[in-house]
Amino acid sequence: MSSNDFAPCRLIEHESGEYSLLFDDFDDYVDIFDEQGWEGNGYAWEGVVQVMLAERVPEILDQIEFDSETGTFSVTAASEEPLLEVVAVIREAVVDLDVLADAIARAEEQGLLD
Repeated sequence: MSSNDFAPCRLIEHESGEYSLLFDDFDDYVDIFDEQGWEGNGYAWEGVVQVMLAERVPEILDQIEFDSETGTFSVTAASEEPLLEVVAVIREAVVDLDVLADAIARAEEQGLLD
């Protein structure tokens, strides 16, 4: 797989054989979070991704581990395949800001943005 398969995220392969997916290009989306009273940081993106994955491919949630920080959304998995599903929902959210706004609202309702 190429790095373009994971854009706008970055894929890192660890010596352990695990993979991490990182996303930190938040600037273009901060206003969408602000409008709903949230800071558009790594933790907020984690909530957005969780709610979108739970609807579309809930089995992926058992295959990944979130490890976000304020400045970076981060998720780890034993293989690249589940991370492709994570990239797919991030791409959808950054391409269609209505999808992002809706996911923020649903993540808030589910207590994923605390």
